[in-house]
Amino acid sequence: MPIKIDRESILSMMYTLEMLSSRGLTVRGTVRKNLNWLKKWYSQEMDQEYLELALLQICALFGMGLIKKDDMTLYNEICSLADTSMEELLENCTCISKRVKVSRQGIYSLIGKWMPGKKNPMKKSDVVEDIMDKLINHRQGQYYYCYERYYVGNKCPETEKKNMYKLVINQEESYLFDLKQFRIYIFEL
Repeated sequence: MPIKIDRESILSMMYTLEMLSSRGLTVRGTVRKNLNWLKKWYSQEMDQEYLELALLQICALFGMGLIKKDDMTLYNEICSLADTSMEELLENCTCISKRVKVSRQGIYSLIGKWMPGKKNPMKKSDVVEDIMDKLINHRQGQYYYCYERYYVGNKCPETEKKNMYKLVINQEESYLFDLKQFRIYIFEL
């Protein structure tokens, strides 16, 4: 079966999967369940769309840096059903995540320009310390950090005014999602 996965579909799936954390669900755990269901539906219906959706979710996990060795058997089973291999599939996928060791300097370098103001009184060092504290103490949840730049006049569109970061810590994964640059930083404790 030819693999029909384009970059835009992978990015869309990554956005969709990232939203799971908003509901308190883990990306890996939910995808694992989805893949099992898609595999089952494919075996019942023999509809290629189920396989393509499963492959897309595997690519999105890879792009987010959340592929887990424990699930490789499941990934390989789905690739086998699709007449491809994991290696061939991942050649079509783009990884936009980066693994980062938890350190003050490492986190400091992930956050762009940051200056305290009325809307965001935290200094960049305070943001880094807050993130470090949450990671080290494994405080599960989602936390948002926003820096709104001030521009003179109307030279900058509204979407370019905010740098927003989302820290996600749950039982299976911890990552910082740069919502403006669409970058994902996976933390290694």
